[in-house]
Amino acid sequence: MINLYQNEWRLFKESYWKSFVVYFILFVGSGILSYFLFLGRERELTYFMEEIMNMFDDKGLFKPGITSFTLALLLLKNNATASFIIYVTGLFPIFIPAVLIIVANGALIGIVFSALKRSGEGILLPLLTAIVPHGIFEIPAVVLSASLSFYVSVGIIKKLMDSEFSLRTCLINSLKTFLLVVLPLLVIAAVVEAFITPAIIGMTVVY
Repeated sequence: MINLYQNEWRLFKESYWKSFVVYFILFVGSGILSYFLFLGRERELTYFMEEIMNMFDDKGLFKPGITSFTLALLLLKNNATASFIIYVTGLFPIFIPAVLIIVANGALIGIVFSALKRSGEGILLPLLTAIVPHGIFEIPAVVLSASLSFYVSVGIIKKLMDSEFSLRTCLINSLKTFLLVVLPLLVIAAVVEAFITPAIIGMTVVY
């Protein structure tokens, strides 16, 4: 097991980290941009917040009486599906789909915080209590999925240009990283978001 993760770390340093940094910057940048963009657009902000709430409601995340365990499963299903979709877009070496999904996810967070600001609430406390605890696991997992997508796309292009290039190795490496790194991070994120984040928020409300 240790050897597996040592190999994953080696792969990250050799093949993933540059695209990881780029996608992370896109994620954060789109969040910051959408935050400031929607501060002065109340009608548009209201519309998108309603759409976001409806999206979460359709996924069953706001179901009355939902247990923490069920919520964790739903969160894991939603995030794992989204991450896998990002990953498999790499099979179509045009790079744009993964970029759009990463930007959209960052923008979604920016819109939510813009709505909080417009309502007169601060954004630092919600950031620290509602996003950071699970986000330190979920966001790297999602961004790494985009890096894997880029890695696969580059591998396909290399195969087209050089028949000796091992696309099979590329695909196996990326799939192993998704199973060994992305999914475990998403599992941890789901557990934290369902069990720990509500407790942290509850404590801040009390105090």
